[in-house]
Amino acid sequence: MIKKKSIFIYLILSVIVVNCSTQSSTNVQTRKSFYTPSNWKKPIVKKNSPKSLAKKSSQSTHQQIFKDSPKKIVPFQREQMDGYASWYGPGFHGKLTANGEKYDQNMMTAAHKLLPMNTIVRVVNLENQGAVTVRINDRGPYKKNRIIDLTKKAANLLGFLEQGTARVSLDVIQFPDDFNPKDGLLPYKQVVIQLAVFRNKENAIKYIDQLSNKYHQIKFSIDPYKKETFTIVAGPYLKRDQAVQFSKKLKAEGINNFVRSFKK
Repeated sequence: MIKKKSIFIYLILSVIVVNCSTQSSTNVQTRKSFYTPSNWKKPIVKKNSPKSLAKKSSQSTHQQIFKDSPKKIVPFQREQMDGYASWYGPGFHGKLTANGEKYDQNMMTAAHKLLPMNTIVRVVNLENQGAVTVRINDRGPYKKNRIIDLTKKAANLLGFLEQGTARVSLDVIQFPDDFNPKDGLLPYKQVVIQLAVFRNKENAIKYIDQLSNKYHQIKFSIDPYKKETFTIVAGPYLKRDQAVQFSKKLKAEGINNFVRSFKK
């Protein structure tokens, strides 16, 4: 009798365990269809900087609405927003990203060629309609036809981890607070030649005068995006080839320099 009761209890427990694992599996599949970080609505605000509010817009353009000018709507043209996504993982795990963070393949971040650092982007897999929300913290990808490089975790949630790439569409949920709607993405497309860094503004201006007297056709200035130092740059250039050409000329004449993005 006791043996029969034990078998009966064992059968009931088996049914409960199977039921629970089935529900757990269903929940995992549901989460994969759309993933949003718990704090994605929280504005990204740097210390000692004014807060700004960004909202999504239509499919053809994005409209950025700022707190300091609520009536002003700035159109954002879709560029590098439709194409193929890829992912990068083990070979980059722990290395520094373009904004100085350590890359973590298990976090919800991504690399994009143009979008400002800390932009929040919703990525939709057009092949299965899965979607994730990620934060831009790196530059890339540099292979043709690819518009975004996701972490291993994001690629897994979007369902293309094994195939490696997927056709996607991007939507900006929020720009960082230092994004200037008047300039748009232009500063992020441009490159400059960095020549020197000064702590003293007067010394920086003197060096600009020296360079301007020798190279009349080139614009030299203090980088407006470097607030802590007075960084001397030439440009900006829309085409990297132009910057590289002049950079080589300066190096040949003994002036150290390097080409970089105007704004990250």
